[in-house]
Amino acid sequence: MPQILMILILGLCLLLWLTDAWHGVSPAWIGLAAALVCLWPSLRLTSPKCINQDLSYGALLFVAGIMGLGALIGHAGLGEALVVAASDWINLAPETPLWNLSVLTGMSTLVAMATSLPGVPAVMTPMAGDLAAASGLSIPTVLMTQVLAFSNVFLPFQAPPLVVAIQAGNLNTGAVVRFCLALFAISLCLLVPLDFLWWALLGQI
Repeated sequence: MPQILMILILGLCLLLWLTDAWHGVSPAWIGLAAALVCLWPSLRLTSPKCINQDLSYGALLFVAGIMGLGALIGHAGLGEALVVAASDWINLAPETPLWNLSVLTGMSTLVAMATSLPGVPAVMTPMAGDLAAASGLSIPTVLMTQVLAFSNVFLPFQAPPLVVAIQAGNLNTGAVVRFCLALFAISLCLLVPLDFLWWALLGQI
């Protein structure tokens, strides 16, 4: 019964995330509501003492620190300075769309390494218009290159949920790092070219 209830909660949560453009409720509030439902004592999805005994506050503080660092870097303009510095030596031109996509994906990936994944949209989105004008790509295509950076997790610290999973599951950090590196290589060599091909078929390039 608890498994079925959890499936229903997660399914409803996912449905509300997918339809947030219609109902206008922020995904953060949806996630918070789902977490509160999971903590509701009468549902017995979590133990009564999970917050005091089972929860790793060290992991939460670490994740908060990572996200705060990303926000600080974005607010201070360091990420934007990194992008501007990279723009000085890259050659974006409308006649080289494949090169443009590769460069934009690389820039988003570097920003993800410097600021963690939550920092990518904060740094790259305000510059999407200028990058689109320089590359000749549409703004939606430029924005979609950020998604490729989200899937290219080089080290676990870039993804706060992954850090929580390592702590909660007591996983071996070295094994997770090796997994991330292998997944990064697979994504870069296989999934990114497939994404470019799919975008070309959709007429985005």
